[in-house]
Amino acid sequence: MNNLIIEYLPCQKLRPFLELYWEGSFNADASGRISMQTVPNGCLELIFHLNDLHCDLEKDHTWSQSPDYMVIGLHTKPYEVRFKNFVKVFSIRFKPEGLYGIFGVPASELKDTYHDMALILGDRFMDFSNRLKEEKSVVSMIRQTEQFLLKNLMDSKIDMNYINVAAELIRNKKGVKIEDLPGQVCISQRQLEREFKNKVGISPKHYLRIIRINEVLRLLKGNKAIDLTSVAYHCGYYDQAHFINDFKNITGEKPGIFVRDKGQFIAVPGLAHYTH
Repeated sequence: MNNLIIEYLPCQKLRPFLELYWEGSFNADASGRISMQTVPNGCLELIFHLNDLHCDLEKDHTWSQSPDYMVIGLHTKPYEVRFKNFVKVFSIRFKPEGLYGIFGVPASELKDTYHDMALILGDRFMDFSNRLKEEKSVVSMIRQTEQFLLKNLMDSKIDMNYINVAAELIRNKKGVKIEDLPGQVCISQRQLEREFKNKVGISPKHYLRIIRINEVLRLLKGNKAIDLTSVAYHCGYYDQAHFINDFKNITGEKPGIFVRDKGQFIAVPGLAHYTH
């Protein structure tokens, strides 16, 4: 297999902030340049390159090698990733509101782009990253990571608020109605919209679309025999036109074409909250 991604759950204390950890190998046989489309999953990825060969990403209309330690913000459209050689990484996948909870960095500042995380967090992060790369197993990397994140969480003293609750409701209830959210978190519609965009970077409705399509992808990945109409209905879609429109906007292709050409995509919906 040319690309391999293995996922791991975080500890209970970090689950309000993290989706999961994963280790990945891409272009494993180094068979020339590979280009893939990455599907938005509603999360932020903090990626640590474990070898000297990195992927190439586009930023400000220029292609360049990605940083050693990069954070990929919440994307709203698919984006291209190029692998010239074998690339091996370890990643922390943050819930969009989780990065702020641990590091005080709003996801809205990273929307639809990537940055060098060392430039954002500084020396203490670099010390941790260097130690992480010295570990020989993913279990040891996760242990180091959780110690670092729990220390930052304790130091940040940022309280979870209605944005965290609203985002969690969207992830857990595939049929949630956006107009019902303000009442469930005891805040006005206008304030919820404003603060959600400030912290997450997009509106609750847009976030719900990404979450629903990723649940579709998770179900398709786990059950090859299930049909698209049943999957769409299960994920809260009662209109095929809306489902197809959302699917194409988020993945870049219509559902049938995506299923046919799925090897061209990096689609990592993760260990979804729907399975809890």
